[in-house]
Amino acid sequence: MKGLPRRPRRVGKNTGMALRKNTLALSFILSWIGCASVALGAAQLDSVTIGFSSFSGYYGPLWLAVDEGLGKKYGLDLRAVYAGRVRPQQLLASGETPFVIASGSGAMTSHVLGVKDQVIVALLSNKLGGGIFAKSEIKRPEDLKGKLIATGRPGALNDILVRYVLTRKWGMSPDRDVKLMPIGEPPLMLQALERGVVDATSLSVPASFLAKGKGFFELVNYDALGLTYPQHAVTTLRPTIAKNPQLVERVLKTLIESVAIFKSNKEKSFAVWRKYMRGASEEFLEETYQHTSVGLEAVPIPSIQVITNALDMISAHYPQAKQTDPSLIVDASFVRRIDQSGFINALYKK
Repeated sequence: MKGLPRRPRRVGKNTGMALRKNTLALSFILSWIGCASVALGAAQLDSVTIGFSSFSGYYGPLWLAVDEGLGKKYGLDLRAVYAGRVRPQQLLASGETPFVIASGSGAMTSHVLGVKDQVIVALLSNKLGGGIFAKSEIKRPEDLKGKLIATGRPGALNDILVRYVLTRKWGMSPDRDVKLMPIGEPPLMLQALERGVVDATSLSVPASFLAKGKGFFELVNYDALGLTYPQHAVTTLRPTIAKNPQLVERVLKTLIESVAIFKSNKEKSFAVWRKYMRGASEEFLEETYQHTSVGLEAVPIPSIQVITNALDMISAHYPQAKQTDPSLIVDASFVRRIDQSGFINALYKK
């Protein structure tokens, strides 16, 4: 009859089952899409391995970035690998790692010898720290005559520093007045001094703190001499810069943010140190932190002046270093652009 409301239509049993099936199917599809999105996001992370040269405090920001997964913010699955007995720059040359954090000695020496594919894109620290330590009875540089000094690998930083100080500061000949023994890593050099195998050695932070604690005499402090050096340089190859500049920028943003966290969060810094620098006492960590947090650069622009000074230092071993163009060794454009964008200021305003 007209004017009467229509009865609601009853849903049959078959229709209800169909609706439930459709609902389940829709839920499955949405769940699959969500999982696929997560998987796709993970798949889009670029895997990047950074080589590092020693277990010293200055590598804390790298270790922190890896352990905290900080690179994910910038599309990176970041990993770190210890170079061991291999020169860090060999990791670059072999293609095993696209970046290394190490002394700039390798990049500079490569340019001096005519191979100019390595480029320093950031300088996390130009402070040397450490110095030359000797047995307690050796109090003056002249007391070293006829003695044996432990150094790092030939051409490596500690070898360069000892030769520079001997020739430029003390007027001594590494071959005539003293003997040099290349040993390797700072811990091994300190062991050689402790066991009386050598009379003196060059040590960097934190090994230098241990040497002081054990009563060895500091003949010279490198920072007191006013020496600067590309101590912890982020180095890559020129083809990497040309082919994937965005990757370089993302890696640097990760490291720069990690430095900011390292400087502002002692608890996280100590936690990562305890993992990688096992056996270190709390007093040792505190002393190392005070030195390292000050020495790390908030704006790690690679300075041409620092490279120029370093080339002068290695010229004692490589005379042709005096003719090497320092501007070809660095590319400051990445850090400069990151800084000008306000990225670094924002990190320190948090």
